[in-house]
Amino acid sequence: MTGLWQAEQRDVRPVLTRERADLLVLLEQLTDREWLAPTAVAGWRVKDLALHLLDDDLGWLSRGRDDDASGLLDSSQSSFVVALAAKNQRWIDGAQGLSRRVVTDLLTWSGGEMDRYYADMDLSDRGSVAWASDEPVPLWFDVAQDLTERWVHQQQIRVALDRDDGYRDRYLPEVLRTFVWAAPHQYRERAEAGVEVTLRLGGAGEWTLVSEGEGRWTLHERIATSPSAVVTATDDGAWRMFTGAALADGDVRAEGDPRLTEPLTRVRGILV
Repeated sequence: MTGLWQAEQRDVRPVLTRERADLLVLLEQLTDREWLAPTAVAGWRVKDLALHLLDDDLGWLSRGRDDDASGLLDSSQSSFVVALAAKNQRWIDGAQGLSRRVVTDLLTWSGGEMDRYYADMDLSDRGSVAWASDEPVPLWFDVAQDLTERWVHQQQIRVALDRDDGYRDRYLPEVLRTFVWAAPHQYRERAEAGVEVTLRLGGAGEWTLVSEGEGRWTLHERIATSPSAVVTATDDGAWRMFTGAALADGDVRAEGDPRLTEPLTRVRGILV
C-alpha cells in the first residue's frame, strides 16, 4: 500500500473554496481581449482553460456525486492520456459558443455544488491519483490533487495575462506538498538501501527520498542526514518542474550524482 496511507491527512476543502473565489473575481475583471488571450497550453486561450475547469467540476459531480460512469475512460489502456486529451478537446470545441458571463455563472453554480459535495465526503475513503500510485489513495489526497489541477490552470491564466495579485504564493506551498508525492511512485533509480536524495521545494520545505533497494523509495518530510544528491527548486521552478512547464535559468539546480538527480527532475504531478 502506498505511503500516502501513513501520511498525515490534509483537508484542503476550505482552500479549494478560496481558490475558486479568486478565479471568479479574476474572470469578472477580464476584458474581452484578455478572455481570448493565448496561454502556454498549446492551442488554448484563457476561455478554453476556464471551460476546462468547468468540465472538471461537472466530471466530479457526475462521476463522484451522481455515480454516473458514462463519461469514464478506460484508464488501463496505454493510450489513456491520448484519449483523455481528445475528450478534453471535444468539450472545449463543443462549448465555444458560451459567453464569458455564461461560463462564469456556470462556474459559480458548479462551485457551490462542489462545496456541498466535498462537505459530504469521508476523506478517509479511497480515491485515485494515477500519477501518485497504481493503487487506491486516500480520498483526502484525491481532493488535494484536484486543488493542484485547478491551481495550475488558474496560474496559467494569470501568467498569460501577467495578473498574479499574490495568487501564486497564497496556494503554492499546499500545491507542492501534493506534487511531491509523485516522487516515490515515479522515481525508480536503483541505489543501495539507505541512500538519501534531498528535494528542496522553496516554501514547501525540504523532503527526503530514502532508498529501500531494488528501485523502491520512501518519502519523508525532513532534512536528510547525508544526502547523496540534492535537487533544489525555486518556488516558480518547483511547480514548473512538476508540470513540465518551461524553466528559466536557475529555477532548478542539481548537486551530486546525475544518475540520481536527473530522473528526479522528470517526475510529474500530472498525467503525461
